[in-house]
Amino acid sequence: MLKTRTMPDWIGNFDDRLGVEPPLSDEQLARVPARRGVVAMLAEDDRPILLMTAGDIRARVRTRLQERDENTSRKSADLRQITRSVLWKLAYSHFETDLRFLALCRSIWPAKYAAMLGWKPAWFVHVNAADDYPHFSATRKVFASRGRYLGPFSGERAAQRFIDAVHDGFDLCRDYRCLRQSPNAECCAYGQMGRCLRPCDGTISMEEYRRAVAEADAFGAGARDDLRGRLQGRMRAAAEKLQFELAGRIKARLQRLSELDSPEFEHARPAEEFQFILVERSDSRRRAKVFLVDRGRIAEPPPLAYPPQANEIESVLAEMARLAASPRQCGEEEPWVIGLASRYLFSSERMKGLMVRWRAQLGAEALAARIEDARELLSLREPRRRPAKPPGKSRG
Repeated sequence: MLKTRTMPDWIGNFDDRLGVEPPLSDEQLARVPARRGVVAMLAEDDRPILLMTAGDIRARVRTRLQERDENTSRKSADLRQITRSVLWKLAYSHFETDLRFLALCRSIWPAKYAAMLGWKPAWFVHVNAADDYPHFSATRKVFASRGRYLGPFSGERAAQRFIDAVHDGFDLCRDYRCLRQSPNAECCAYGQMGRCLRPCDGTISMEEYRRAVAEADAFGAGARDDLRGRLQGRMRAAAEKLQFELAGRIKARLQRLSELDSPEFEHARPAEEFQFILVERSDSRRRAKVFLVDRGRIAEPPPLAYPPQANEIESVLAEMARLAASPRQCGEEEPWVIGLASRYLFSSERMKGLMVRWRAQLGAEALAARIEDARELLSLREPRRRPAKPPGKSRG
């Protein structure tokens, strides 16, 4: 008795499928859309052999499956003789293309999809002031342990520069190995220069040091005005008392802390606030696709008509509010989703479309104005208005 072959469930996640026999003819190729999206190539028995993104699906298939000439690169594998099916999933923006690739790759290769992605988890800065020996560190393992995660950053070096500014601004210990020996360690060079609080040798207690780290943590997370005001007051008081050396040190500290306000760190917020509304191109110039990023998950409400309609935008904001108020979903995919959205935070306007940071105070009028400002970027245009018909002649 012949066994019936079962089609893998993930095949249903694609938009369409084309069976091919080598060599791929122009007639077959014409059935493949010349659009942006994700394309998969399968061997016999629906065995996946390749999944890739494409700015033009037809062009990518042509490159891989039609006859090669002498000028074709030999670095890529020759799939012409083993490919039996081509599948595709359409997308309409760079972000949507990567998002579809993530979903498809994960459904096809759940155990190894992460190694196939074109991006990595984003860089964050982690600190837990309640730790036995609290310290700031750069990491890609967001939400992996208790404490605060600040970010994302454009790379590890940017995260480390953020940490260095915090260390200098709060005179924190820069040597974690030395910190772990507190209070029995020798004072380091920074301590000898008066640029460290010196918990290592017991100059201050570890409890006092934890309070200093907690203050630095709060400052890095955005609570900055109160400390700045206090430091400016102390600087003026020192200057009035002719304590110019002390006033100079406080001024240098304020200048170092002001670096945290630079554009390089504009996205450095608590990871729990990693929430964005993305408005992207769609298959029509009269509507835009919307993606709601809430920490490590992404929701897709219905597309928005253009010009923006108040009821549709209010519906988007309501759904975003529900997502933001719900508990965070912890899973192994979470850092990769955050990494994907972060990739576009640091990309060009043309690549990322419109990304609006979510906040509870965001109103429909404000979001509509942002969409209107991005109209050309999103290739949106108003529907054509038909000219009014002239009134008919009366019969008499």
